[in-house]
Amino acid sequence: MGLNIKEYNQQFLQKVENEEPVYNDAATKYGADIQFLPDIEVAEDATQYWRVIGVHHLTGAENMGNHHIYCDVLDEEGKRINGARLALFQADSQPVFAVVDKPANEAGTNFPLWKADKATVSVVWPAADPLPSEKAVGLSSGHLDEEVGNTLFHHSFYVVFQRSDIPPEGEVPDEHGGGTSQLSLEETIRLVGQSLIIPLNPDAMFYKFATAENLGERLTAEYDVEYQGKSYRAQIYEKGIVYAPIGEWHKTDVIPRVN
Repeated sequence: MGLNIKEYNQQFLQKVENEEPVYNDAATKYGADIQFLPDIEVAEDATQYWRVIGVHHLTGAENMGNHHIYCDVLDEEGKRINGARLALFQADSQPVFAVVDKPANEAGTNFPLWKADKATVSVVWPAADPLPSEKAVGLSSGHLDEEVGNTLFHHSFYVVFQRSDIPPEGEVPDEHGGGTSQLSLEETIRLVGQSLIIPLNPDAMFYKFATAENLGERLTAEYDVEYQGKSYRAQIYEKGIVYAPIGEWHKTDVIPRVN
């Protein structure tokens, strides 16, 4: 992986120092958002919390075909906290945990990001009495092909948290840096709809096969099925379900269906 974590952390921390809006280059195009301090549950006696200071969608060269959420947890001085624990939540599944324990030249820890995930990440440390934590939400690998290293279901994110003091009552900003500009109607519609897109690759074997067979509109994205020890890929169209053994695309076939 070619992710330069030192460079990104410097950018994130610089924005904190300058009281600028949080770094998030994954919002409009990829649907990644942040649940900020005013919207998280905080105990009356809490004095610190975990603040999201950066969300980055990896470029193809950085990602190299992976599908992960890479994370770091920093102290007040911007230094990594080894042993810090994070949790990943998705839908109704049980949370998955990871501990910051990687070498200094890598992201502190990571979670695999599978096809069906629309994940939320937060810090759950110290274990006995964790500080309240902001959350990075809406993280998904289900984005279209872009370049070598970033293809459908192979997208990754880098999320960084920093331990910070809770501002006095009445001084909590809506968002870091006092807030960002309001999204336009068009941007809001685009952002909400992003996760509903059925990815389209005109060069995909299934799409070409379905077009040639006049099977109508795509009703699903491609999905994988395990059957008797063999892996298959399938996609549902109006008039049929296209499928093939993975890696044996010359065996593509169709199961007729009626709406």
